[in-house]
Amino acid sequence: MAFENVSGGWELRNRYFKGCQGRKDISYLPWARDGPSTVCAVFEGFIDYLSALTLGIISGADAIILNSVVNVNKAMPYLKGYTVINCYLDNDTAGRIALIKLTAMYGSTVIDRSKLYSDFNDLNEYLTNQSFTKNTLSNENK
Repeated sequence: MAFENVSGGWELRNRYFKGCQGRKDISYLPWARDGPSTVCAVFEGFIDYLSALTLGIISGADAIILNSVVNVNKAMPYLKGYTVINCYLDNDTAGRIALIKLTAMYGSTVIDRSKLYSDFNDLNEYLTNQSFTKNTLSNENK
């Protein structure tokens, strides 16, 4: 799998390899072509973004994929103007530090959604270990 970032680089993933071809950067995915929505969802990696799409929990929201928590500062300018920033970051130290940085900049606009998958490291691990209907998370996400 490959996912383009805003610098024209490609985030590459498969079972055996995780890396980047070209410059490492965030990926920005506006939901609609006619302008940004008022809601943005932030993910550490694109597999978690794809998991959110599978679960149906981010319909209508723009998305920022950090492609590494070290890129959190690169995401800051893209987040200006959103009224809600839903963060689906990993339940580990790096994810919590990224959440703290985002909250320090955007305050109560930032919502920690990692509680939805608190027994797992990330959204993809939650998805791959569950047997449930899409409505389970969709209802909790409201």
